[in-house]
Amino acid sequence: MQTKARLVIIGAGIVGCSTAYHLAKRGWRDIVVLDQGPLPHTGGSTSHAPGGLSLISGSRFLTELARYSVPLYASLAVEGLAGAAQVGGLEVAKSPERWAELKRRAGWGKSFGVECHLLTPAECGAKAPLLDPSSLLGGLFTPGAGIGRPVTACQAMTREAESLGAVRFQGGTTVVGLTLEGGRIREVVTDRGRIETEAVLLAAGIWGPILGRMAGITVPLQPMEHLYATVGPVPELAALGTDIAMPIVRVHDNGAYCRMHGAEFGIGNYDHAPLSVDPEDIVSHRVSREPTKRAFTPEHFSRTHRAVEALFPAIQGKPVTHSFNGMFSFTPDGMPVLGPHRDVGNLWLGEAVWVTHGGGVGRLLADWMTDGHPGMDVREADVNRFTAHALTRAYIRTRGRESYRNTHAVIHPAEPMALPRDLRRTAFHARVAERGGVFVEAGGWERAAWCEANAALAETASVPARAGWEARHWSPIQGAEHLATRRAAGLYDVSPLTKTLVAGPGALALLQEVCTNDMDVPVGQVAYTLSCEENGGIRSDMTVVRLAPDRFRIMGSAASGPRDQAWLRAHAERLRSDAAISDETSALCGLGLWGPAARDILARATASDVSNEAIPYYTARQIEVGVVPALALRISYVGEHGYEIYTPTEYGLRLWDALWDAGQEHGLIAGGTGAMDSLRVEKGYRRLGADIHADADPFAAGLGFAVDLTKPSFIGRPVLAERLITPAGRKLACLTLDDPAAVVLGREPILAGDRTVGYVTSSNTGYSVGRHIAFGYLPDQFAVPGQSLAVEYFGQRFAARVVAEPLFDTGGARLEG
Repeated sequence: MQTKARLVIIGAGIVGCSTAYHLAKRGWRDIVVLDQGPLPHTGGSTSHAPGGLSLISGSRFLTELARYSVPLYASLAVEGLAGAAQVGGLEVAKSPERWAELKRRAGWGKSFGVECHLLTPAECGAKAPLLDPSSLLGGLFTPGAGIGRPVTACQAMTREAESLGAVRFQGGTTVVGLTLEGGRIREVVTDRGRIETEAVLLAAGIWGPILGRMAGITVPLQPMEHLYATVGPVPELAALGTDIAMPIVRVHDNGAYCRMHGAEFGIGNYDHAPLSVDPEDIVSHRVSREPTKRAFTPEHFSRTHRAVEALFPAIQGKPVTHSFNGMFSFTPDGMPVLGPHRDVGNLWLGEAVWVTHGGGVGRLLADWMTDGHPGMDVREADVNRFTAHALTRAYIRTRGRESYRNTHAVIHPAEPMALPRDLRRTAFHARVAERGGVFVEAGGWERAAWCEANAALAETASVPARAGWEARHWSPIQGAEHLATRRAAGLYDVSPLTKTLVAGPGALALLQEVCTNDMDVPVGQVAYTLSCEENGGIRSDMTVVRLAPDRFRIMGSAASGPRDQAWLRAHAERLRSDAAISDETSALCGLGLWGPAARDILARATASDVSNEAIPYYTARQIEVGVVPALALRISYVGEHGYEIYTPTEYGLRLWDALWDAGQEHGLIAGGTGAMDSLRVEKGYRRLGADIHADADPFAAGLGFAVDLTKPSFIGRPVLAERLITPAGRKLACLTLDDPAAVVLGREPILAGDRTVGYVTSSNTGYSVGRHIAFGYLPDQFAVPGQSLAVEYFGQRFAARVVAEPLFDTGGARLEG
């Protein structure tokens, strides 16, 4: 059998059905959805599936998906049964640490527009009648959360899509291969025939890695076993008269969640050793009607069972009526895997998505496929975000286990990843280690947050003390390094920045298309630019140096590097550009030499002319540091005079030693990422992924100077031209906290009276100005210097005031000369 389709969706779970449903609503036709074989299927979720729907997340992206998904499910019905019961979600705290965490989560709810309420123990008992509140310190109740019925939601969306004549659901079909030609999938080969298709969406859940290999790609998810059991019957539940009447209750202290199934009480458990499963070991539906279920392991359940019985006395002694180890998908960073894949032109992924987010993911993918952009910032979930090491099988397995283990853990925003570590060391690692570097991880790179060798500086510096949560993964040495850089100079390892070479006759044309600023600058000129989505949202920011008429080097965020390079290659293909794009990140190492003494230090280390006339601000020049050939860029991330100096990696130690020796008489210190961040906050520089993202345009972010609308064409230009005339109505504002000892860490709500008007995108202490500084997008009427507001931190309000930027400026003479 040979058929044709516009789109083949492999997997008829919540993502596959939701995507088909939303595409049908947008007028798509000729969609085929394949179900069963080595695939998830709508029958895979039984009446005993957990189905818990939580709205609040520390990720704004996931919160937005859930805010759409849960009401969608509740609005869908099959034979009078709704796809979700919005009975609310209750999170309870049995320990002081967890109670503090619930206060933080309540702040996230306010920040992201989710109704939620902190409750006393007695109020918790009133929300969940079987709950004994005597061991509780409090709880957090979210009225809009609840319990999903995934099978019902899928059936409802399936029927709607079929009624519109858009979709054909083909059950009992096994995908046995994918035929590729010219880097694109031409056919999906099944045990029932071939389907010629324009595009494929892989939404196969735990079977994703197997199907990904058919397309020649790695789907970075790890299936993990998860314990679930029901006990009963419980007369008190039976008396409620319906299958779902009680909120889902999350007992984070015991890694558990609880819900009712009519007269039975369900318990899900994360509090056990991670149980990973190789995708190849998952049985076929031909072997088992429920291949996503494995034998229950009671030895992993008993501890949690006892803890839940103590909290719900009515279930004590009730026998287990149903039990199994189900399977969830976990990725290296715990986020979904979404979007078009960089290596297969017409392959889309919708993987590692929980039911809570499935409806929103389906809408997002439908918008993305139809409009050419997702309509929201997806950097956290972009399929192309992973570096090469993150796609190895050992890394995926290790990080999947860690992600499972951390599901109910309290994670500090600055807490470094535990495993695996020491994957990528820069050329300067040994020297930083000698300075007592306290290393953290980003993109596999080991970078020092601070250097213990600077502890003596902290003893004499005026650095505000921190205590409690805000003191974790922080040291006063960060403040001392900040002040030493302002006073003299600091040496910072910037090697992890992604360095991309774009070369060839088509290089300029490609960059003019993907960059908002004018890239047709003189050779040796450095330009700061943005890359925007078609809707004008900021996709990335980058610094570009023109090395030759047909050669450009791009320096961008370490975290966004793979994604940025995939974007460049996709548009090079679209434009049929002959530009060559190559990754130079590992080939080049770099040092930031910043501070008022930076030029004197560099001049001592080199015979090259480094005067202002030789290397003006925002230019680059090839120099020699002793015997080391290097490219010096006159730029600074910290708001001080200085340079970024790059050389081939093999010369790295020699470059460090030359600069270090030259800087000792000037007070040069080795600094870490903590000082870099506080310095950039004082200067008002934006951070990608926090202050700037695809949900904001350049003008709202205060980056309009990086947009050149005199260029006739670039991605996002039509929308940005309109936005210049009609602003978004919100802009990024700088605030300082009135209390100089107060600290916030990010994502806290910003309040005008009792109204939430924004949230903190990034923050740090301004050690030079003696104030804690925060950024956040605010409505125009509140983003006015002098405006009095407040920031809520763990339930406590800190008075704040909007201020003009920058708070710290070295002045034109030092910055420019």
